[in-house]
Amino acid sequence: MVEPELDIAEAQRAVLARIDPLPAVTLPLMAAYGRALAADPHARWALPGAAVATMDGWAVRSGDLLATDANVVRLRIAGESAAGHPSRALLRAGEAARISTGAVIPPGADAVVAQEDCTRHGDELAVDRGRVGRFAAGHFVRAAGSDVAAGARLLTTGAVLGAGELALLAGCGLGEAPVHRPPRLALLSTGDELVPPGATPQPGQVVNSNALMLACQARAAGAEVIDLGIARDELDSLRAALQRGLEADLLITCGGISVGDHDLVLPTLLGLGGALVFRRVRLRPGRPSSFLLVPAPDGRPRPVFALPGNPASAHVAFELFVRPALLRMQGRDWQRPRRRVTLTAAAPCDPRRAHLVRARVIGDQATPLPDQTSGALRSIAGHNALLELPPGTCPMEPGASAMALLLGEP
Repeated sequence: MVEPELDIAEAQRAVLARIDPLPAVTLPLMAAYGRALAADPHARWALPGAAVATMDGWAVRSGDLLATDANVVRLRIAGESAAGHPSRALLRAGEAARISTGAVIPPGADAVVAQEDCTRHGDELAVDRGRVGRFAAGHFVRAAGSDVAAGARLLTTGAVLGAGELALLAGCGLGEAPVHRPPRLALLSTGDELVPPGATPQPGQVVNSNALMLACQARAAGAEVIDLGIARDELDSLRAALQRGLEADLLITCGGISVGDHDLVLPTLLGLGGALVFRRVRLRPGRPSSFLLVPAPDGRPRPVFALPGNPASAHVAFELFVRPALLRMQGRDWQRPRRRVTLTAAAPCDPRRAHLVRARVIGDQATPLPDQTSGALRSIAGHNALLELPPGTCPMEPGASAMALLLGEP
């Protein structure tokens, strides 16, 4: 078996070169929340659709206030324009109309004076020029189309639809959006030693906590997870489980990829016609991580990630390779933010491969977790960053600088 071993960047490029965005679907706006746009949406109408007031007060003709040096300008009150009830009457010279915030500016008016800058006396309005201050046409007016022009591109393909983005689409006349559908990810755990969460392990058994961890990581990346359960170390049942998993868009296996007599995952995938892209990565933890393309029942190849069984190895490998694939399938940017940080404690290095050290980052300070053992569950609990430490022969001491891959809030 050819076993190519790549560095992290090479492995990521190899994965992304073989992943395409999934076909677009059109969803109602609420259902599209958190999805990435598959096409550019355009406004059906302008926002605002007409000039509107930005202040409760009085709609006026600016010329009436600018044509005199008097401290008080007296205008005749002529009607009202309220939100949802625009005035159709033409505002003539020397007139003012009551107006509320968001209401359409009446025909003939081109400015608004604030309510507190005026005094009403029956049918007459006294405008205090001193209180109004600097004044011109457009005072306290939002022009038609000043937010969005009719037909304007609202967002670009690939934008993730959050609350504000969906509000923009809705306000501009769209009730649905073209998005990439969520990828269906099949997750298969392997090993006779595994028992499901909630079960009490017998001697020699361990709880299958990796499946829970990987399912959570996958859902956070926008995938729909199909849990295939636990496959035992037996060729026929393993092959059947893998074939079920190939019906999804992407398959993850966890465990069973070392070189022992009971490590059957890779030989079985190759026996199903799988083409090995890489077998190992110059990475700690997660070196045995493998990536294949395996023909599915429909004849099309499916991406398959065979991840190690140690929890930190599986966690890091998912973050570096599976998550980018899932986001690429959704047409989303897969890059995590990075930050230069200062270590508050020593961090181990590996002399031959990059070491991804789990750490807590607050501001520009990074504290490596004390236990970096790949098989220790505590080595993945409580971190929010991976320190990217290049191959080296010595530990990095407190005060040293490192690049952190930021995973989330502390």
